Amino acid sequence: MLATKKLSSSLLYILVIAILLIQIYPVVWLMLSSFKSSIELTTQPFAMPSSWSFENYASVFRESSLLLYIKNTAIVTFACLALIIFLSATAGFALVKMINRLNSKLLLFFTIGIMIPIQVTLIPLFIMYKDYGLLNSYPALILPQVGFALPLSILIFTSFYRYVPGELLEAAVIDGCNIYQVFFRIVSPLTINTTITVASINFIFIWNDFVFSNTFTNDKAYKTIAVGLQEFIGAFGATDWGQTFAAISISIIPIIVTYLFLNKYVMAGVSDGAVKG
Repeated sequence: MLATKKLSSSLLYILVIAILLIQIYPVVWLMLSSFKSSIELTTQPFAMPSSWSFENYASVFRESSLLLYIKNTAIVTFACLALIIFLSATAGFALVKMINRLNSKLLLFFTIGIMIPIQVTLIPLFIMYKDYGLLNSYPALILPQVGFALPLSILIFTSFYRYVPGELLEAAVIDGCNIYQVFFRIVSPLTINTTITVASINFIFIWNDFVFSNTFTNDKAYKTIAVGLQEFIGAFGATDWGQTFAAISISIIPIIVTYLFLNKYVMAGVSDGAVKG
């Protein structure tokens, strides 16, 4: 029996390691390829770089507008995160802790938003933005991201707020706190893990967004990094793969860093919303 358990554990570890290698390999290959010349990429695509050259990275910053695209992406991403966290946290608190007979219907209304495909809204939003002169602007990229992120974000916050003791809020009110003080001084500090969870999930989606940026902007001044990577495709589909891989490597660094450093907080936030106490 003991030998069987050890064999099962060993097989499980091997399976986990195999899955991990499959997941990591494309990222490692991408990073290694970014240090190769175009000729080496063609002749030895899966070999280690014969010489570690940073020319691809230097060319990316020298010849492209990657820094502009990173700046635009950062502006859109952090503006979206600020709005998403504030709106979803306050809406979730109101829906769970402020007694109103419409709360359940409003929560259902927000939840239905998860089922709406982004693609069916592109043409109506494009016409609306064109009429209001919002095309090729930051609001054209920020507003739809916030709108589509709110349903899931509100659902995550409401799952956590349900386990915040009502007695804690009542004690704060008895001590003289108004509703805003209760939220910002008592409840908000308790939602750190949940807030980080919401921020991390939406950060990855917003940073990688291609659909909204490609639809609502054609001005280089407002392009984000996902759309800007098309700049490395030349005439007739000719592509400098060395520079392309270097640009992609730079673009995914924030995502990797976010995942590595905030992963434990995300797990804790999910647990806070799922298990009482």
